[in-house]
Amino acid sequence: MRRLAENAFALTVALLIALTLAATFAEQVRAQLWQRYANYTSPFLEPLPSGPSRPPLARRVVVVLVHGLRLDESRQMPALNAWRMRGADITLELRPPTYRLPMLLTSLSGAWPETHGATTNSPLLLTQPDTILRTAQASGKTTAFVGSDSLSDWLGATLQRVEVVDELAPAQRDQQAVELALTVLNDSARPAQLVLVALSLPEETAQRDPESYRAAIAATDFRIEAIGQALDLGVDTFVVLSDRGLTYDGRSGGGEAEVVRAPLVLAGAGVAPGAQAIAPATAVAPTLAALMGAPIPAHAQSGPILEALAPEPALLMASARQLTAFYELWSATMRQPRFASALLRRYEDRLAAGDTISYAKWLAELNQSVRQAASARLNTERITRLPLAAGASLLLLLTTGLIVNRQLIRPAAGALAYLVAWAVLFFVARGGRLSLSLFPDGDPTATLGEWARSSSALMGLIGVAIAFTSGSCEDVFEAIVAALGALGMIAIVQLWVFIGFYWQWGDAFTWTLPDSSAFTAALLALTQLAGLSIQATPDLPRLPLALLVAIAAAVIYAFVRRPSI
Repeated sequence: MRRLAENAFALTVALLIALTLAATFAEQVRAQLWQRYANYTSPFLEPLPSGPSRPPLARRVVVVLVHGLRLDESRQMPALNAWRMRGADITLELRPPTYRLPMLLTSLSGAWPETHGATTNSPLLLTQPDTILRTAQASGKTTAFVGSDSLSDWLGATLQRVEVVDELAPAQRDQQAVELALTVLNDSARPAQLVLVALSLPEETAQRDPESYRAAIAATDFRIEAIGQALDLGVDTFVVLSDRGLTYDGRSGGGEAEVVRAPLVLAGAGVAPGAQAIAPATAVAPTLAALMGAPIPAHAQSGPILEALAPEPALLMASARQLTAFYELWSATMRQPRFASALLRRYEDRLAAGDTISYAKWLAELNQSVRQAASARLNTERITRLPLAAGASLLLLLTTGLIVNRQLIRPAAGALAYLVAWAVLFFVARGGRLSLSLFPDGDPTATLGEWARSSSALMGLIGVAIAFTSGSCEDVFEAIVAALGALGMIAIVQLWVFIGFYWQWGDAFTWTLPDSSAFTAALLALTQLAGLSIQATPDLPRLPLALLVAIAAAVIYAFVRRPSI
């Protein structure tokens, strides 16, 4: 009996120490993991030679960028549908992170976030990607922007003319943007060959008052029509583009179907009427470059949307050479065998002749080679992380054995009850998803803080509930071990989630971004671990939840214990 009591006491002390340290570890690792993601630095932005200019397909290209316009809602806009009928109807496919700035840079540069480097709405971009605004300027064309000052700050040096809206209310701001855009379009003294007009009412309405989103869409449709009517489609091209969709409660960032599909409508000079296509968001910048006759941005990762454009044989070789130059740099940076130049040599004659079928085959082979090289690099890194991940998993398995060897039913039942309750709270009651859309504007602080408190409360309740079943335990330490054992098994499950993520993606992102759902799951697992340290108010010090549960278990045991006969 004495030996059993000593073992229970030792396990109690060990669990108290381990759970307290786990909370500190989780909080630090979570903060570090997010910082490395938010401050991701792309290794693929080395300067590359600019391609040649070509004869433009249009005298002027006018782009209306509508922030947060969902694809399904765009098909309920009468004026926009009329432009679809006159031109090309394209569905764009996006990749997380789908926050505003990463998707804007993808549209303007033709590069995915892991290449252009922006992962949130406030990144620290030491080097910026090449964009259609810069290549247009470099080829002697004038660019103009109408929109918010925050967006103009990002586009800054690539613009010759900026018209900033200063109205406070979103509806008035967009109306002012339309009026300023018409002024720019009618200014024959300072003509601009690329005009970008940003409208934000749908996005801001969805975030503030989702029920009014459709009314905002109707107002935006009217404003799009006003801009389009000012153009001569015989020589001008009209483009309506959404940077990304939004969830039905106004969020973005993740990979939800309504977020990663966005509309692109083109009409006018250089556009093939009646065209329909599905294209990656990286195809927007090359398509605009084709319309303007400007060089394709050097870091673009897709070709133009050929289905939407009038035939232009020179465009195929321009796109192929740009992509080849980029992926030669990409391969060298990845330390993988180079493949792009050899592939281009196989197709060069057919591409030079303007063979669009050969271009499609070449592009498919190029993308397959890219996927294979990325997979090879990722698999190599996973092999190097495997020993540490396996060792940590073995340690967790041994810890689980110690707990269940002492107490099986209560800790296992408590851990299972917690996991089920947490899942119901997260997925059902709160409607949560394993998505970066959980974090508004790419800031997880408030959301993760809320879930840390919820997890603390839930774990505390589980510990107390188990304590009430401890009346048959031999002594108080057995009762405490039962309660702490449940917390221990909960912590082990969360650590396994993190270890799985670490093995797959690592804890430092140097050339690729992790799967957004897996990344969110890892952050939430670490948040639940951080919940093992509880802070009632910001003014009070943090307290170990394990210690509080142990004290509660001891007090409860004193009332519910049943003396052995």
